[in-house]
Amino acid sequence: MAAREPSICVLGAGVIGLSSAVRIQDEFPRCDVTLLADRFSPDTTSDGSGGFWLPHLVGGTNQDSISKWSASTLDYMISLTKSPLANQIGVHLVSGYSFFSEPQCPEWRKLVLGYREVTDKELKLLLPNAKFGVFYTTVMINVKAYLPWLISRFKQKNGKVIQSRVDKIEDLLQKYDIVVNCTGIGANKLANDSDVIPIRGQVTRVKAPWIKHFMTYEGSDEHCEKYILPGTDTVVLGGTGQRGDWNTQIDDRDQLMIWDGCLEMIPSLKVVHNYGHGGAGVTLHWGCAGQVVEEIRAAIKSTVSRL
Repeated sequence: MAAREPSICVLGAGVIGLSSAVRIQDEFPRCDVTLLADRFSPDTTSDGSGGFWLPHLVGGTNQDSISKWSASTLDYMISLTKSPLANQIGVHLVSGYSFFSEPQCPEWRKLVLGYREVTDKELKLLLPNAKFGVFYTTVMINVKAYLPWLISRFKQKNGKVIQSRVDKIEDLLQKYDIVVNCTGIGANKLANDSDVIPIRGQVTRVKAPWIKHFMTYEGSDEHCEKYILPGTDTVVLGGTGQRGDWNTQIDDRDQLMIWDGCLEMIPSLKVVHNYGHGGAGVTLHWGCAGQVVEEIRAAIKSTVSRL
């Protein structure tokens, strides 16, 4: 008699949990796979991500492992940009600049496309306060579209989805042969791992379709970072990296800091364009003025806080 295939439970429905569940399904199609989480998109930590591929704040993880996992992910994401799904999940190649307060030689330079150091002319023109800069092409994805697509793919292959809170992993071992813990910050309590601490991030999303290149800046302090990331629908402005901060609410001071920091890099972000009406200025003027108000309101309020 054939041996029974193991039952597998994946804990957590962020980008790590969903991708793990999908890859487990692909590799072990005869196994019974269950995805269990207390929160699903759009309420996960991953939903607040800018969706930008770049190794960042990876802690003390072994560099060889980071390079291996990063390269595999980059290859996969680039393959998605060439698939019919690209528009649906908002994945695209994006080129731009990363600036630093001192010269860098990052390991990820070997993985991205077209990596080069910027010229003195570029540095002076784009961010004269920086001491060093590089230009390269990477990939970006709309996480708010990508997560629903992943869970839909999981369900289509008969994956089971359960929304429930788990207080002890041991309780699941009575029902499942294998449990995969993808709970992120929840592992602090669930796995009793005090090394897992929050690094609070907050971003703002604005409509700025004229922004075609990303721009990032990293100072000597790991918390001193600014970034402008043009997505398929909005431009993501950031950011913060507040170690040990459990606050998940929007902080107005952080929002102002993000806004001011990004304006230093690209001042045109505070410009709302309202022109090009042809011969219909009078016909369109009041409605277009209302649209200006809406865009300003969205720019002020469209902020996401995440851990």
